[in-house]
Amino acid sequence: MANNEPKKRSIIGNLTPNKMTEREDDFTFNTIYVANRTIKDLCRLAAANKSKFSATELESAYNDLYAQAKEELYSASTVEFGFSNNSLSADGPFIGPEAKFNPEVNHVVLHSSPRAEIRDEMKTIDVIVNKVEEGMPTIIKVTDVVTGAINGKITAGGNLNGEGKRVRIAGEEGKPVGFFFIAEKDDTETAVPMTSVSRNEPTHFSFTIPALADGKYYLEIATQAGSNSKTLVKEVRRSRFPYVLTVGAGGGEDDRPVIE
Repeated sequence: MANNEPKKRSIIGNLTPNKMTEREDDFTFNTIYVANRTIKDLCRLAAANKSKFSATELESAYNDLYAQAKEELYSASTVEFGFSNNSLSADGPFIGPEAKFNPEVNHVVLHSSPRAEIRDEMKTIDVIVNKVEEGMPTIIKVTDVVTGAINGKITAGGNLNGEGKRVRIAGEEGKPVGFFFIAEKDDTETAVPMTSVSRNEPTHFSFTIPALADGKYYLEIATQAGSNSKTLVKEVRRSRFPYVLTVGAGGGEDDRPVIE
């Protein structure tokens, strides 16, 4: 008899002390990701797992569907695609009954919510808490020097001041340490050159923000700095600042439909 129950999956992560609160027993769950899968990767894996289509055919079909989904979305349809239901709207103030769209204060925004099927399947996923990670570098607050914005807007090419715990950058030669901006839309990584870091202390840092394109980013820190200035831990410890940081309008001109 065939088993129609969904396959059980699991995510594994470590607990990291939550420095955003005053509680000593408050931790956050940091997922240990096993891979970063692109569309090409998924097509290749699906073809290898006895799909009746080749990886090239699958990717070609996906590209056709993606193009059609964008046309429908940009024409004010709600679109079911991938893991989510998607729709567009406009944010910002519209003052008065004859108000018009003003790109200075209004923006087209994308709303995505998990499909009902995905919400149900997420309930079947095991969450395995591996261990408590002590001594992780933790960014608590960042301030954009150009605008004064805290934990939000940042200015490409401007300076960023930060506060945290164990945020001094140090490491063995050849190890991937430093500050990194991770694009929310595709996980593209942009490293901050150490020559751009003007303050590098256990509780404070300052650096010049790279020339990032408009969009949303996560800031990550990686270091081998130990509990004192003379020691290095064996492995690079890397953590992510939980707030999304926005450059420009946030979406990027190429990712937003043009409003006439």
